[in-house]
Amino acid sequence: MKRFLIVIAMLLCVSVSAQNNPKPFVIPELTSWTGAEGNFTPSGRVAVKGSDKELQRIAAAFAADYKLLTGRDLTVVKGSGKAGDIVLQLDKKATSLGKEGYELNVGEQAVVTANTLQGAFWATQTLLQLGEQSDNGSMPKGKAIDIPQYEMRGFMIDCGRKFFPMDYLHKLIKIMAYY
Repeated sequence: MKRFLIVIAMLLCVSVSAQNNPKPFVIPELTSWTGAEGNFTPSGRVAVKGSDKELQRIAAAFAADYKLLTGRDLTVVKGSGKAGDIVLQLDKKATSLGKEGYELNVGEQAVVTANTLQGAFWATQTLLQLGEQSDNGSMPKGKAIDIPQYEMRGFMIDCGRKFFPMDYLHKLIKIMAYY
């Protein structure tokens, strides 16, 4: 009987741990992650909650980058979204996220909440990395809070001794933003 109970306990532990998604690999690493069961597959829409024109611009840039990485189209719409939508929203009361932090809740929707536009932009870069990791653009369900560890991040390139075309520098900046 004791062995039977031990086997049952082991099976329960394995089944509970198998339900939650592990912390996804993104660069930089997420500050915190609480995995949930299953995956989220985008419906093809990015909903922008509120009327902030800059947030709509960020959503449009995200949709264009998503198309480049996955080959799938995303349509930008206004509103709170429906199941399968990626939702971007600003919450000025979310001061604990700082200037560049964001919260990402991936369930029936993938909801990004940020205090500032910069935080919303960084969240879209994480969504791009998550979407690129699967064949169908799906993402693991769960909740992430990501607050950059360093206020200043950088890269040095010596343009004084070597010529770099502006097109190359623009591409490099886009790659740096992705990471």
